[in-house]
Amino acid sequence: MRQEYGRRTLLHDLRQDYAAGRIHGFLGENGAGKTTLFRCMAGRLSFEGEPMFSPETRVGFLPAELYMYPMITGREFLRFYVTARGLPYDAARLERLNAAFELPLDEYAEVYSTGMLKKLYLMGLLLQDNAVLLLDEPFNGLDFRSSASVTALLTEYRRRGQTVFVASHDLDHLLSYADTLSWLRCGTMTYYPDRSVFEDVRQAIRREAAERVQGADLL
Repeated sequence: MRQEYGRRTLLHDLRQDYAAGRIHGFLGENGAGKTTLFRCMAGRLSFEGEPMFSPETRVGFLPAELYMYPMITGREFLRFYVTARGLPYDAARLERLNAAFELPLDEYAEVYSTGMLKKLYLMGLLLQDNAVLLLDEPFNGLDFRSSASVTALLTEYRRRGQTVFVASHDLDHLLSYADTLSWLRCGTMTYYPDRSVFEDVRQAIRREAAERVQGADLL
């Protein structure tokens, strides 16, 4: 995959196969290309003139920045989110999911915080029963209880044989549940295929950060 914007190359010829039924973590600093990559994978951006997925592909995408019309309730939004894909609306399943997310579904979106909107969109994706989830910074804005609930839901998603791609800034949390790691830096990617090397990655990142601080003579 290659993505360019004007004269700037955002993604440099990325090629990688990912196994189904696993959680694939993507790590990178701001500007590394995570959001661009996920938007291409979700079909929101094209590369070489073509989107990656056809409209029939069951792929759910959670962007990092969310918006919802303020004068709609959470329940109304979820009903639309599911039925717009031609899927049946399961009210009982919605209530079971909300036992974990604890959202005021009959309140208007104008009272929802950033974290609440994030949980609402996540619920919508789970209700759609997508074969693949693409989640760009899904834990931003979540409190610790909601974060634990989402992590548990993602691992259950994996147990059912479905595939999850997660982009995150949070190294330690990402490595706690991901099966593979892709480290994006300046539009290039290094792939780590299993958890056996995760501790080496963690230590390498910490050494690099320590060297930057020492070299800058900040204190």
